[in-house]
Amino acid sequence: MYQLTCIDTFEISNPESTYIYDIIPVGKLLATISSDDSLRILDPLTLSNGPVNSIRKVHTDITCLAKLRDDEEATVVCTAGRDGVACLVDLRINSVVGKVKSGMFVMIIRSLRLSPSL
Repeated sequence: MYQLTCIDTFEISNPESTYIYDIIPVGKLLATISSDDSLRILDPLTLSNGPVNSIRKVHTDITCLAKLRDDEEATVVCTAGRDGVACLVDLRINSVVGKVKSGMFVMIIRSLRLSPSL
């Protein structure tokens, strides 16, 4: 069994009562989505410094987060929400670079993640 020691933390203090839905590794960073509909990028080595970048209100009612590549060079993530919108976010420029609207947002994310051309 492994014994873990906490060496750093990150807490969302504004707005109050915000909680994190999902955390995924993206390259050497961590991407998070939270109940304030924000996408935050964190450096796991300096969590207490706060987000490296963030996009507030990436879209309405965010529920899903996925990376499009599973390697050290990953730079694009996809978010989806209850509004049926999926957003592609390029972390190199900290910006939404594409949006797709569909009633089947989960299928959009699965399709993007399984595409061998990305």
